[in-house]
Amino acid sequence: MEDKYLTDSPKDRIAKYRLMAAQARKAAHNARTSEISEAYMVVAAAWETMAVDLQHVEEFKERLFSISHKPLATKRDADT
Repeated sequence: MEDKYLTDSPKDRIAKYRLMAAQARKAAHNARTSEISEAYMVVAAAWETMAVDLQHVEEFKERLFSISHKPLATKRDADT
């Protein structure tokens, strides 16, 4: 597997992190011992946390961009 994910778009990285979480959950389900299963679930939770955190950052950036590019009301606009 190549380490290309760092150059992918945030949306692609979120999808990749969720895929990695799903793969870790599947590995947990197929694990031979409960200890190994728990370890895979910790890995799955870490991947999911990365996906959620990045999604929140991207949503915040979108809101910030929309606020910063909103036209300011002028005094004339307020008088009408």
